[in-house]
Amino acid sequence: MSETYQLSVCPHDTAKHVVEWFQFNTYLQRKLDCAIHFEPRDSFILEQTAVLSGGHQIVYANPLSACTYIQELEFIPVARPIGLYDETILVGRAGVGIPEKRPLAIASASGEIITHTLGLSLLDRLKVAHEDCAFSFVDTHLKSIHAVLRGQADLAFVFNDTWHSLSEGARKELEVIAETDEQLAFHCFLIAPEWAERKDAIQAILVGMQDDPKGQAILASLDIPGFEPLSEDAMDTLQTLMVYYNTLYNAA
Repeated sequence: MSETYQLSVCPHDTAKHVVEWFQFNTYLQRKLDCAIHFEPRDSFILEQTAVLSGGHQIVYANPLSACTYIQELEFIPVARPIGLYDETILVGRAGVGIPEKRPLAIASASGEIITHTLGLSLLDRLKVAHEDCAFSFVDTHLKSIHAVLRGQADLAFVFNDTWHSLSEGARKELEVIAETDEQLAFHCFLIAPEWAERKDAIQAILVGMQDDPKGQAILASLDIPGFEPLSEDAMDTLQTLMVYYNTLYNAA
């Protein structure tokens, strides 16, 4: 019986496009001519814990998870989306702005992802002291938005991609207070060391999707323009950024 490998995808992406990621997995299996199991996870912590426990050969990871998998599991960078970056938008109720009361209740998907760290940098820019904030971690970016809409939080750190995918009606109830534009952090594909010999083949498949009609359809369904090769130098830059932010906001 042939071996079955494992794919993991960042929960932010599966929350929006779970069916489409199953289609991607089917596409990848056919191209690689091997069996790959894909099981979506409901939260960032569950997804990262599953990968760190071992047994995954290919992952599509958020920036912080990607750095963690490289450092702890020696995963190898392969490809990243073209022109898509992880940024944070600070939102509140429309017309309210930043309330005067303290502590400010701020909803965030997780304290273990770049969205939260970039959100802390927005507070610094707005001269809002971190100690004047009460953070609640709610597992997903959509839940952080819902916390504001339901009056459970004053503000929320929201992934830019999540914000832009909201309905016009939902956005009208909210106000963008500040947003980052660093263009340094990104999601990416990584492979486990035991798949090192497959790197060129997998990279060619991912980069070639934009030139393949079936691949084009899957990319369109995922709202991804295409993939480009990811160098170790680019990941070194990202890891340096993560270390800098972790040092800067370690106490937050």
